[in-house]
Amino acid sequence: MKNPFRFLKRSHHTDEETQTAAEEETVTEEEEIEEPVSEKTKNPDDGFVEWLRTAQRGGIERRERNDIYEAYSVYGVDKEGRLTCRLYHRYPEHERDFGLSYSRTTDFDAFNARLLAELDRGVIKSGDYHACIEKAEQLCGIEKAEGTAYVGFSEDEAAVLRGFCESADTLTDKEYRTGDGIFRCSCRSVVGDEALSLWFRRPLPHDALYADVAGVSRTEIGGYDIESMWIMGVYNRISERCKGCKVMKMTYDWSANRETVYLMTLEGFGGIGGTLLLAVSDAAAFSRFGFYSLDFSHTKP
Repeated sequence: MKNPFRFLKRSHHTDEETQTAAEEETVTEEEEIEEPVSEKTKNPDDGFVEWLRTAQRGGIERRERNDIYEAYSVYGVDKEGRLTCRLYHRYPEHERDFGLSYSRTTDFDAFNARLLAELDRGVIKSGDYHACIEKAEQLCGIEKAEGTAYVGFSEDEAAVLRGFCESADTLTDKEYRTGDGIFRCSCRSVVGDEALSLWFRRPLPHDALYADVAGVSRTEIGGYDIESMWIMGVYNRISERCKGCKVMKMTYDWSANRETVYLMTLEGFGGIGGTLLLAVSDAAAFSRFGFYSLDFSHTKP
């Protein structure tokens, strides 16, 4: 009897060869497939022009749980020439690169406010701030007023401020620090050992001095209405050294402790020309106070 299956040809490949060929085919197909990348984790190439990048910072973001994160911000213009702020962040425990969190277009005032907050955080330098805000001025057609270019304190001016602080005999244990246009004096009262901070700086061309901040009340008061006797002592010595001094009481109303900072605007201070700003408070209140943004909030950009 003839074999009815004789028309089927025997394969010349062994079972092992067939399995190897299948594996090779599978590998080739996998290599051709590009793994999808999340829009949130890749850097978009959309015509954005970077002007300023902050230093990386870390912290705890309080949401449903405490997340340890790292972040940095980028400022510039989008492809349509609009002022743009971007935030990149990553969670170190995930061992991933920084990803774009958000990108927002904004107006000049909000752009400036964000940069001032970055100055308070210490993640940008004052020179970088001024270079970036100058580009924003040109873009928005804002003409800078004459004589408002910000400069820090020279060595001679810093010596004048130090001499003033040294002359305050109601304060002791004085420590000094300068940087990014601010002269800082940390000290203590001779009685009661109360910690105080005195911060000096010049006004900015686009200062947040009188900007409204949610939760912060501002009241212009007389120097003798200052509640702290030690801060009033500073006012007394300041008023002797300058032609005019205005005092603003700034209180953080959303805190049970109602932290207060006294902001003094000095005119004609001996040895330093122009307007000078002095913020005085106990050391604890300054943890909520930004001397550039002049508010009590540490909100993220």
